[in-house]
Formats: sequence, C-alpha cells, structure tokens
Amino acid sequence: MAPAPLLLLLIATASAALAHMLWGRKWLQLPIFWLAAAAGCLVVYALQLRLPFEFVSPAGVPVLEAVLAAWLLLIGVSRLRV
Repeated sequence: MAPAPLLLLLIATASAALAHMLWGRKWLQLPIFWLAAAAGCLVVYALQLRLPFEFVSPAGVPVLEAVLAAWLLLIGVSRLRV
C-alpha cells in the first residue's frame, strides 16, 4: 500500500477513536466519527490545503492540516444528536 493513503487512514482512525473516547455515547457514533475524520483528511489532501508555515509533509500528506480539518469536522459531528 502506498504511504499517503495509509497515513491518511491512520490519522482519521486515531482522530475518530479519540473523539469517540471524549464525546461518544453509543457504538453507532464511532463509524460516523470515522467518516467525518476521513472526510476532513481527504479534503485537505485532495485540495492540497496548506498553512502558510513550513511543516513536515511525509509522503506529501500535510499532517497538521489534515488533523486540524479532521477535528473541525469531528467537533461539528459531535454536536449532532445521533
């Protein structure tokens, strides 16, 4: 497997698991959190969104930006009543 998709999956999974530990109440929320985190990571990677600072981008993945986008979507999803 190529390193970029693997790193994106890892970021999305870690973010979703931590969000579920913090805000999750039901098991149904875990896949919803994972989809939100994956969407945030994919949007940043597909659009190559970057902060104006120079950060490390292993395998071309802007890690800090992907984590920030994932958490923004996770915060939004956590407010939903699912």
